[in-house]
Amino acid sequence: MKIKHLTATIAAALLLAVAGCAGGSDPLGNQSAAPSASGSQDQTPIVVGSANFTGSQVLGELYAQALKAKGLNASAKLNIGSREVYLKALEEGTISVVPEYTGNLLINYDKDTKAKTAEEVEQALTEALPEGFKLFTPSAAADQDVYVVTKAYADENGLASLADLKKISAGAVLGGPSELATRAYGPEGLEKIYGAKFKEFKPYDAPAVKARDLNDNKIQVATFFTTESVITENGYVQLADPESMILPQNVVPLVTDAVAGNAEAKAALDAVQAALTTEDLTAMIKRVDTDHDDPGQAAGDWLKEKGLA
Repeated sequence: MKIKHLTATIAAALLLAVAGCAGGSDPLGNQSAAPSASGSQDQTPIVVGSANFTGSQVLGELYAQALKAKGLNASAKLNIGSREVYLKALEEGTISVVPEYTGNLLINYDKDTKAKTAEEVEQALTEALPEGFKLFTPSAAADQDVYVVTKAYADENGLASLADLKKISAGAVLGGPSELATRAYGPEGLEKIYGAKFKEFKPYDAPAVKARDLNDNKIQVATFFTTESVITENGYVQLADPESMILPQNVVPLVTDAVAGNAEAKAALDAVQAALTTEDLTAMIKRVDTDHDDPGQAAGDWLKEKGLA
């Protein structure tokens, strides 16, 4: 009787397994091929990174949330650090997407580039990228590095252009993020291209402190991003760059080869890139820096407004 009972139990279990397969379930519990609510089949993890400043964090949230909205297995790992740090993370595979800026990324790989226009920069960058990295579609939205001075200092010294800085640089202090010291458009570029050699370069990792010191004349010239509301809020004078030392910096997703081959991911990020404007990005950054909103909230509201989430 025990043998008959055991045989019947095994048979019943086999029937249940067959019925489960016929119903489309995965007896091994592997859900990677199952479509998501939005129909996506590819559930390979996509980790979106960002640099350690507000604009990049907002873009990182835009990308991660847009990917999630299409049912992809995306997450955000923000505020990683400077370009040197997050490119290493991309190379090592701890992140697979990061928002970048065309001109600055090109200079990172080719300091002697002759590219000047946005189109020339994009073409040169495509050729300069190392193996394993790809670009998706650049946006019309841009976030430029810019040198600024207070209006009072500009009026007092007749400053309107980077070419004017040679008049005051010997007795002036330049302030910027710590990595500016090694950038081609930093102190080295100012001296080489514009003949402006500053008395001192003072590094800042807190934009609010940098702005306070500029207002207090502890530094006389500073760099910010053109999308930062601190420029308009303080009435800073943005110095023209007649020699195009700072290349066009259009927003572009830099991705690994694995993500480059994901058609759904490309479509989701291309849609963000097509809809994004410099004005939109500036407004989202203002929400974070001035209104103290969360980058994820600012990004999520924009995506819903554009019908992308």
